[in-house]
Amino acid sequence: WRKRMFRRFFHVNICVRDMERSIRFYRDLGFTKVADFILGGGNPGIGQALGLDAKKLRGVFMRLGDDPNAPVLDLVQFIDPPPQGQPYATLNNIGICRIAFIVDDIDKTNQALLANGVDIVAPLQRYAGPKGTTIGVMCFKDPDGTVLEVMSDEIESWIR
Repeated sequence: WRKRMFRRFFHVNICVRDMERSIRFYRDLGFTKVADFILGGGNPGIGQALGLDAKKLRGVFMRLGDDPNAPVLDLVQFIDPPPQGQPYATLNNIGICRIAFIVDDIDKTNQALLANGVDIVAPLQRYAGPKGTTIGVMCFKDPDGTVLEVMSDEIESWIR
C-alpha cells in the first residue's frame, strides 16, 4: 500500500454552471484552453466512472504556462443532469476548500482583480514566513463562488 502508486499530479476539477463564462474568467487569469470535449451521450460509462447518475458533461482542460506536463484545471459542466448545489459556504469545510496559485506580483494581481470586479473573500494580507520572507495572500471567488487563492512567489522558499 505504501509503495508509490501515483506518477504525477494531473488536474483539479471545478464544476461550473456556465462553461463559456468560466472559460472567459480563467482565460483572464492567464489560463489557456488546451482541450474541450463532451463525454456521455452515447457512452453510458461516464456516470458510472464518476459515481453519479450523469449521462452527459462538457469538460475543458486549461493550463498555466507552456509545460505540457503541468497540471491542468479541469472545468466540468454537467449537461444531463445539470449542475446543482453551491460551493462551500466557508473555507473550514472538510474536503477541497480552495485552489492556490503563485503570482509574480501580488500587489498588481490584487489591483487587477479589484479593478475587474472580482468577488474578493478578504483583502490582501501579508504574513511573516521562514527565512525572513513575507508572503502576500488573498482569496477571491470565481463566477460560481469557488474560492481561489493567490500567493506571492516568496511562498516557494517554504518548500525548498
